[in-house]
Amino acid sequence: MAYDLLTTSGINSLVSSFQTSQQSKLISPLTTKRTYYQNLNTAYSLLSGKLSSLNSILSDMMLEGTSSVLAAKKGISSNSSFVDIAAQSTANAGSSSIRVDQLAQADLVLSPDPVSTDANATITTAGTHSFVLTTGDGSGGTFTSKVSVTFDTSDFTAGAISNQSVMTKIQSALNSNQAVVSSNSLSGSTLSSGSFSLNLNGTTTTINYTADTYSNVMDSIITQINNLSGVSATKVVNGANTQLKITVTDSSKYISISGDTGSLVSELGIATTKLKGASGLVTASTFSPTTSTSQLSIASKLSGYDNRILSLTDDVGSNALASVGLNLGGARTSFVQNAGLDTAGYVYATSALNSKFTFNSLSLERNSNTITDLIPGGTISLKSVMQVTDPTVNLTVSSDTASVKAKIQDFITKFNDVYTNIKSQSSTTKTGRGIFVGDTNASSLLSVLSSVPNSAVAGISTSQLNSLSKIGITFDSTSGLSISSSSQLDNAIANNNDQVIALFNSTNGIATTLYNRLSSYVGTNGYLTKAQTGFNTSINTINDNITSAQSRIDKSATLMRNQYLKMQMQLSDLLNMQSYFSTNSSFFSQ
Repeated sequence: MAYDLLTTSGINSLVSSFQTSQQSKLISPLTTKRTYYQNLNTAYSLLSGKLSSLNSILSDMMLEGTSSVLAAKKGISSNSSFVDIAAQSTANAGSSSIRVDQLAQADLVLSPDPVSTDANATITTAGTHSFVLTTGDGSGGTFTSKVSVTFDTSDFTAGAISNQSVMTKIQSALNSNQAVVSSNSLSGSTLSSGSFSLNLNGTTTTINYTADTYSNVMDSIITQINNLSGVSATKVVNGANTQLKITVTDSSKYISISGDTGSLVSELGIATTKLKGASGLVTASTFSPTTSTSQLSIASKLSGYDNRILSLTDDVGSNALASVGLNLGGARTSFVQNAGLDTAGYVYATSALNSKFTFNSLSLERNSNTITDLIPGGTISLKSVMQVTDPTVNLTVSSDTASVKAKIQDFITKFNDVYTNIKSQSSTTKTGRGIFVGDTNASSLLSVLSSVPNSAVAGISTSQLNSLSKIGITFDSTSGLSISSSSQLDNAIANNNDQVIALFNSTNGIATTLYNRLSSYVGTNGYLTKAQTGFNTSINTINDNITSAQSRIDKSATLMRNQYLKMQMQLSDLLNMQSYFSTNSSFFSQ
């Protein structure tokens, strides 16, 4: 019956049908439009990321000269067991010959080898002993280290300290030693004003001071020094006296103090020249040549004659070096291994410290086995001494074809990643309409990506490599770029790499042109970002419209429901009345 529609389930069905109809009419078109903008926004985000990756490699390929990623060089040795070579992009292509006659050595001093547990005959009481170590600075000058060794009461047993303990103490002192400049302990004031130079490993800083109490002057100096890296300064207060203490915390650095325009450096007694911590110059070790004996070695950290140990000298009244037989002064006593007690001294003659080799028929020497000053941009590593019968080693520097080719392949991969992404979504197929169909930014980008790599580079002669096709790279309108002739590309890199570089990074080069044209699409102010801002605005507007439409539909549905409920009540009253009359029909018929 018709009044079935006014049942609760019927009303729910009528209202639901109304809502569905209205949503289909008012909201579904908005949802479809919103989905389109959301998909386009997602596609733009993906495209923007791919473009940024492409522009990154283009930026690298635009670099000029030796900075170009396409200028990579490689070094080739005909026998890397004897000599190896590495080349930077700054290296000039060419070949050289080399023979290794001697490898560089780090200077080495050995003590005698007394019985480890025997009492040391020189150090008999607790106390501090100091000595001076002098080495070459690698360039004809010298470094000086001042080392102190403290023998504590706890180091002694029954009034004696063992040989091994003495050696261990000296070893520890050398390996932890830092350069320290300590001033005189002073009270009162200075009348001097001026400045002095603090040279820290070749970097000079001017330290200024004015006449004042020594304490205040030291405070000012400390503030200035503590702004520097690798050095620190403190003030030691002893009653009325103060003392300035400067410590080079970076043991690889030396310190020099000089050039005073006044008299403060002299008053403080802090003038010094190339003072360096022993821990930055040598490495000390103790070892047991036999199970019952001990021996101390001191080795230069750097090899070569110019880094050799020049002297080992105890200070007056000190016997640290003498206690292990190494108070050698400036004498270069040779070490001798004896059946009994060894003779302390130097293991190598000075003539054995440098590497010696024949390079392009010239007899040469260096402090190291790693040579960086023979071939500009090239690093030669001497590995082993050659015998007369060993063939001369040939060293070659050339373009690193594999590395350059890998960069070009990276460009091709990233280019195709952008190109195929746009191409595949810019057409309509049986499966649907591409998201970029009709999109002006996508079509503009596709035009750039199609034209630039497929054209000759303006400004480069036709007799040179002026197009990608001339280096074995072709363009296909469907798949993008590909290496069609690997051998052609290899040959271009190996024999005409300057032209390959110009093809990409010249004023109108492939990388330069693409980068300049694509840059306007990426970044915070790029076309894609601006378009996405518009998409987001449209999405927000659509969301507002959907909310508004849904509100109207819900309001209309509520009104409809209320009207039907009212009709339902009226129908109920009519049905009740009908039932009443039917029940009492006999009464009304009398």
